Amino acid sequence: MDFTSDSRVGSQSGRPQEEVPSGSSSGSSELNPEQELLLRLQDAKDSLLSKRNALVREIGTLQSKESPVEYKRTALLDLAELVPTSSSVRETKSSTAFQDGSTAVQEELRHKHDCLPLLNMDLRLSYLRETYPYASLVLVDSSNLHVEFTRRPNDYFQLDLQLPQGPAVLSTNVRWPLRKLEGCSNPTAILQGCYEFDRLRCKRDGIFQQIWSSLQAKGVSHRISGSLLSLWRNDLLLQLRLEIEIKDLFPQTHLQARLFKNEKPLSSPDVQRILQGLMQEYGVVRGVLELCRSCFI
Repeated sequence: MDFTSDSRVGSQSGRPQEEVPSGSSSGSSELNPEQELLLRLQDAKDSLLSKRNALVREIGTLQSKESPVEYKRTALLDLAELVPTSSSVRETKSSTAFQDGSTAVQEELRHKHDCLPLLNMDLRLSYLRETYPYASLVLVDSSNLHVEFTRRPNDYFQLDLQLPQGPAVLSTNVRWPLRKLEGCSNPTAILQGCYEFDRLRCKRDGIFQQIWSSLQAKGVSHRISGSLLSLWRNDLLLQLRLEIEIKDLFPQTHLQARLFKNEKPLSSPDVQRILQGLMQEYGVVRGVLELCRSCFI
């Protein structure tokens, strides 16, 4: 039997059968829309992850270069450490207790649910001492505060203040200039006004001493009596009065100058007007010094 023709026929008939798989493989390479969407999302995910890793590396580099920030201790941080946790707040929120200035800070914070100042008197007193370092504050009891203003050791004055809105009692040596504060019912304004008055008194003493020191070598004599500085040589007398007055519950200063010759006041030249111009030009201290030098030099 001749199988040659059969093999040829088989081979020829097999060729179209080989073309079918090729057509089917090309059809399988085409993706449907869902697969294309998944591929695009995967590409976007890979891109975002690479950017994230780059940012993480950049942040790590910057943190290694920067020095750590040092935070100072403040009163707010000290109080924050005393604040109870949220669980303890929930436990005590329903309970009520009477609070006053003698209540401990931790006990007061346990029952505190507002932003009002704490009532603890010791805590408040410590803050007052930090605010007024040149005053000695003593809490006699829960309603009486004793204060000594000691910037001038030889002429200090005292304040007895009854809280919260009681009267204030001042020493006799400052009762007249501070009479407006003594009748005030605001303890904060009274304390601040007295403290500023004491500061201005010391500032006035320093100015008078500086003026006298600059004229001492010129043969000028001087006398200081409270708010009055008198300078004289031969028949010429210059008086400088630096008054501290309370206006709107806050101390203010007023400087006046008068010139005498043979114990008679001189209207010309107008030393007060000259003094105002010199102070506007040079400031208070240098302006007064320039006036004194023009009178005695």
